[in-house]
Parts: sequence; C-alpha cells; structure tokens
Amino acid sequence: MPGFNQSQKDWAKACKRLGLEVDFKRGKGSHCLVKNPKSGSKFTIQKHLYNIVNLKIYKKLLEWGFTEDEINDAIK
Repeated sequence: MPGFNQSQKDWAKACKRLGLEVDFKRGKGSHCLVKNPKSGSKFTIQKHLYNIVNLKIYKKLLEWGFTEDEINDAIK
C-alpha cells in the first residue's frame, strides 16, 4: 500500500490507468468526477486531500474490484 500523500491529479491519473472515466468539468467546483464505465458507479475526488480521504479513495477502488497491486501500480 503506498504512502497516502497523493494529490487529486495523482488519483486522476491512476484512475485513468485503471480504465475509469475522469471528468474535471462534471465535478462540483474543483472536484473531479470518477465513473466506472462497467457498473456506472461514480464518486468525486476533492482538490485538497487529507490522509483519511486518500484511504477512502483507495478503499473505493478496492470495492470496485481492483486489486491492491493494480491500484499500487497505477499510482506509481
């Protein structure tokens, strides 16, 4: 599990690498919208991230069926 000091931009890149749709225009304000094209599930990533928020994003990706290895490789 990587250190949780990722930025919104880091997570957006990782989500794109995982095949998720990332849209900065559809999120509210400075948030970006992440959508799983397979299930249609969505969540937003805020601009300023804290450790607990990074952990929640990580757990959300695990819930969507990605493995820890897949997520870790995408974050690198």
